This record gives sequence, structure tokens and C-alpha cells, in this order.
Amino acid sequence: MNEGLEIQVAANRPKMNSGLRRWILGMLSLTLATAVWGYANVVIQQTEATVAPAILIWLRFCIAAVILAPVLLRARLQAKDWWLGLGMGAFMGLSVLAQGWGMKSIPVDEVAFITGLYVVLTPIAAAVLHRRWPHLLVWLSVATSVGGVALLIEHLSWSAHIGVVWSCLAAVGFTVQIIGTASLSRRVPALSLAALQSIGATAALLIALAIQGTTTPHIYTGLFHWPASDWLRIIYLAIIAQVLTSWLQVWGQSRISATEAALTFNLEPVWTVACAWMVLGEGLTNLQILGAVLILGSLTVVSVPSRSR
Repeated sequence: MNEGLEIQVAANRPKMNSGLRRWILGMLSLTLATAVWGYANVVIQQTEATVAPAILIWLRFCIAAVILAPVLLRARLQAKDWWLGLGMGAFMGLSVLAQGWGMKSIPVDEVAFITGLYVVLTPIAAAVLHRRWPHLLVWLSVATSVGGVALLIEHLSWSAHIGVVWSCLAAVGFTVQIIGTASLSRRVPALSLAALQSIGATAALLIALAIQGTTTPHIYTGLFHWPASDWLRIIYLAIIAQVLTSWLQVWGQSRISATEAALTFNLEPVWTVACAWMVLGEGLTNLQILGAVLILGSLTVVSVPSRSR
């Protein structure tokens, strides 16, 4: 009888090892994606010293759209999927632009944590759309995260107010984009969706760029005559932080649960803080660290599904 049990365990071992390997690779894939996004936030702030945010973000999505567009040639999508995908891409592009404008007046690590509030806002918006009252834990998470933001912003100057407003608008924009994308993801392949959203973001940012150019034409000064370091950062944002992470996200999420994926995505602001400290020499005070912990805790709470939620 023991021999039979040993044979059965030995037969199941390859399956267990295969499942564990699949899970580890999935977690590593998404962790790498969040690290890339975290560093991308720092790269945006670095490049904004010489390149206007609207131009920088437009180039990021424009290059990504050119690379991903061939995916759509074989996609058989309905007209409504095209329009919704492009629309959600517009929200994504404008939200990233709002992030970039926020970084002009407050540190990048603070922007990352405030923008991360979309994780808290999304279940509230979804509950409103479905005419349900959000769970008490969601409201507690909102209160906790608001307290965290207050601790992050120690000295409220006028410029800090502007940076916080832009970061909060980015969080709202990402919330809309996530809810709209959720329905699309059931019908549209992930890479096709990434291509659609990159094109939509490019179009929306081109309009934003044209509007801003009429009021502040100096943003076109020295257009495209940037040092090689800026071009390398733009290539990183487009190819690594946009195209590669789209593939990493799709590949990784297919190997782990939705809960594990949501929890892993919460690492992005943590990576941003680490990269800002190593590259820019920025750091958080003790109160700001407490605020960041409160925000990260609220994000974690709402990332874990519950039957009652």
C-alpha cells in the first residue's frame, strides 16, 4: 500500500513542480512589469526638464502605437469595440499626462502613491454603476488612503495644491479606463486591446498638445533637438514601459490568480520610491513614510476579493 502511495506521489510531483514553476514565472513577470513602471515614473520626471510633458507622453504612446498596430490587422473586432478601446486609450493617455503635470510641482514618489488611489476608487465606481452600496471595508480604505495623502503632503503650497489636483485627476482617469477596459477584455485579445488604447492615447494627446501649444508655444522650442540621453529615455518609455510591459502583463496574468495580480500591481509606487531614492536622491520623511504605508495598506485591502464585496 505504501508503494502505491509513493508511486502516486511521484506521478503527481511533475504536475506540482510545473504548477509552481508557472506561478513563480507569473509573479516574476508582473513584478518586473511594476518595477519597469516604477522606474518609468522617474524617467518621466527626469525628461520633463528638457521635454514638455505633453510632447513626451505623446511620443511614448505614438511609438508604442506604431509597434503594436500590426496586431490589429488580424483582429476581427466590432465597431463598438474599436470605439470603446480608442476611448479608453484616450483616458489612459490623458491620465498619464496628468501624472506628468503633477510631477512638475510635487516629487514623483508622492505622485505615484496618490495616483495609485485608482485601486480604491475603482470598486466604488463599479458599485455605483451597478447600483450597489460599497462594502464598509472599501469606505474604510478610502478614509485611510485620504489620511495617507494628507501625511504625504506635509507643506501645502500653491504649487503642491496643483500637483495633488493633477495626481487625483490621473487617479480618476485611470479608474474610468480600468472599468471600461474590464468589459472590453472579455471580447478583445489583450495585445489588440493594448494596440487600440495606444492609438487612442496618441490621438487624445495630439489634441491636448495642439491646445497647449496655442497657449504656451514655447513648448515647441528645440523640438526633437534633444540630447541622446533624452531620446534613450523616450525609447525606454515607449518600448520597455509600454510595449514590453503589455506583453509581460498578459503573459503573467495568465499564470496567476486575479487576486495575486492585483496585489502585485500595488508594488508600483514602492518601486517608484526606491528608484526615486537611487536615481534622484529623493526620500520620504517619517510622516510621509507613514502616509505611504497607509495608502499601500488601503490598496492591499481592496485588492483582496471578498464574497460580501
